[in-house]
Amino acid sequence: MKETVSVVVLTYNGLDHVKKLLPTLAKQTIQADLIVIDSSSSDGTCEYLDSQNIPYTSIQKEQFDHGGTRNLGLSLAQNELVVFLTQDVILDNNDSVEFLIKPLQLADVAMSFGRQLPKQGASVLSEFARLNNYPEKSFIKSLSSVKELGIKTPWISNSFAAYKKSILNSIGGFPSNLIMCEDVFVGAKAILKGYKIAYVAEAKVFHSHNYSIVEEFTRYFDIGYFYNSEYWILENFSKAEAEGLKFIRNEIKYLNTKKKWLLLPEFLIRTTVKYVGYNLGKYSKFLPDRLKPIISMHSYYWKKKDS
Repeated sequence: MKETVSVVVLTYNGLDHVKKLLPTLAKQTIQADLIVIDSSSSDGTCEYLDSQNIPYTSIQKEQFDHGGTRNLGLSLAQNELVVFLTQDVILDNNDSVEFLIKPLQLADVAMSFGRQLPKQGASVLSEFARLNNYPEKSFIKSLSSVKELGIKTPWISNSFAAYKKSILNSIGGFPSNLIMCEDVFVGAKAILKGYKIAYVAEAKVFHSHNYSIVEEFTRYFDIGYFYNSEYWILENFSKAEAEGLKFIRNEIKYLNTKKKWLLLPEFLIRTTVKYVGYNLGKYSKFLPDRLKPIISMHSYYWKKKDS
């Protein structure tokens, strides 16, 4: 029997997503111990899980925390290798999970993440974001990668990622009370401890978002707030702005290649909105407290923070 892994899926009002994800997970070539943590869904997600005889752990919606809830999943996992999935991914092939965990056979590789492909119906800009951030070739990142990759060195996405439980616990697990980017946080901790992160292009999932301009603003506000709150990441891995400029240049080239020149005005608006949102997040301490949850994608974070 092939090695067993624990697979942690976080759900919240994701019935349509869960119905697409679970069948692809059931077809995986590797045996998986499924752990579902639901944040008090009200759309029938729990009833669907019951109908499929899939056990789950329920928490109050107010208890959800990007890091803390994943730590709960980690504590429930019985295996050394733990895979985290968000509810809105779809596994591309039957050996996606097996490919994902393969680099973890190396002693110094602490975590790995797979390739995210744009979903059907993804916008051109969303399509570019996935193809730019998740290239066709696999690679392994270490502290020596900082000169070339900068802030992308500790970057990893928990939408489809695998960890060695013992190493993750040794660096303190996921941090609680972060607004987002708990995956980047532990990636940075691992790299600074001398471990490596593997990007596995053969491990594919479909996952993308067609964010509205307002959603882009709120998301980048939260990203700016995260990096300013965890400034040690920027100090050790260079500034996020440098990577942003590279992304913009590549995005313009992509639009030109696709001959989507009519999207240039939207591109300029979105780029400006992201920049403004990111910098407002960086300097959020100067903003009125009542404004922060309004311009944040994760408004619940500020309510918990103030309670």
